[in-house]
Amino acid sequence: MAVDRSPPEVFHELAKKAGDKLRAYVLSYASGATAVFFLALTGKDLQTFSTPEKALLIVGLLLFVVTAVLCLYELHIDARRFFHIAKQMERQQDERSWQENDAYKTLRVRLIYGSYLTVGLATAAVVGFLILRIA
Repeated sequence: MAVDRSPPEVFHELAKKAGDKLRAYVLSYASGATAVFFLALTGKDLQTFSTPEKALLIVGLLLFVVTAVLCLYELHIDARRFFHIAKQMERQQDERSWQENDAYKTLRVRLIYGSYLTVGLATAAVVGFLILRIA
């Protein structure tokens, strides 16, 4: 027997799935970019980088690593939030408390936007490096 869900529930579920997919892309992008940095910097070309190029590479690398850490921490917070919701749902309705869930939701949103900011800045640093390298 199928459960009929209200349109808001359906759209909340779709938004969650889209957010999860975007988070996975950002995490993959940041992790992959970090790996590329390590591969690119293992050669002897490192001595030929100018000081601004080195600075942009360092900033880009650090921001990609921070992005990956933010995404992983956000996944941890998301798991804790769902665990908390499940625990509250096990209680009687008059004993439930959603304050901790609200704190998790707020932190999760901040982490998500923080990872978008850091991945954007990291990408800008790499683009700046490539422009200096080409010019």
